[in-house]
Amino acid sequence: MKNKKTSCRSIENRVNNYILRYCKGKDIYNFTTNDYLNWQIKIDNMNFKYSYKKNLHVCFVTFLNYCKKFYNLKENVASLVGNFRNDEIETCGNVWTIEDFNKFIKVVDNKVYNVLFKFMFFTGCRLGETLALKFSDIENNIVFIHNNATRFFENEERIFTSPKTKKSIRKISIDNKLKNEIFELQEYYNTLYKNFNNDLYVFGGKNIIAPTTLTRKKNYYCDVARVKRIKLHEFRHSHACLLFQHNVPIDEISHRLGHATLSMTMDVYLKYIPRNEKRVLETLNSLRLN
Repeated sequence: MKNKKTSCRSIENRVNNYILRYCKGKDIYNFTTNDYLNWQIKIDNMNFKYSYKKNLHVCFVTFLNYCKKFYNLKENVASLVGNFRNDEIETCGNVWTIEDFNKFIKVVDNKVYNVLFKFMFFTGCRLGETLALKFSDIENNIVFIHNNATRFFENEERIFTSPKTKKSIRKISIDNKLKNEIFELQEYYNTLYKNFNNDLYVFGGKNIIAPTTLTRKKNYYCDVARVKRIKLHEFRHSHACLLFQHNVPIDEISHRLGHATLSMTMDVYLKYIPRNEKRVLETLNSLRLN
């Protein structure tokens, strides 16, 4: 099986909640294009983002293809109708500048949260990668990213997986100031726990911080600092933009972020980079002078 357990669980939830529930009592062999259009209308009324609706469409297409392959369904009406229409307006991404972040971090008075937010902003690591980090994964200025803390639980234990792609398993460097602050956290846990060891989580000690708690704290500190709220994942976007604007080559940014391909980095982050028309004009004028 190619999909991870957590991915399978997400797909299962989509199929059960938004496909099978709709199809209940319907004859799949007489499922028409009108039936599928009516399903799309129901989903549209739920005000999901286009990206999620697109995922639901892919699930429905896959489900009907399975029925074709194993249960002699004649045609896939989901493929015939096509995907949802994308009416969302393309906007630039929501990111912080270094000035925004400095304003925010000044009001974060909790030691653990303070270092955690700095780690996310100055490394670009995903939230799951950050929460799964242990002290044993850090050696001086090098951090080994090889685990991902998911939002799912099994037998009351949080599920951990490998990172998103093979290239997401990586070693990245951190600056001296951040390294020292992480080691200060280590000393803090050393006084907090009798049996301290390097298998403790950097952000949470014996137990990692819940993503919902972290989001709530982040929003609180945003409001105190009077900076715009951004999502936790947008700390990652902000980091990429920061590096790009300081002339770090795109292939180095891609490696640091753990992207599978260079094109993925370009596709995701170009929309976040402010357009510099003045620089374009200066370049064209200098070329025209030759």
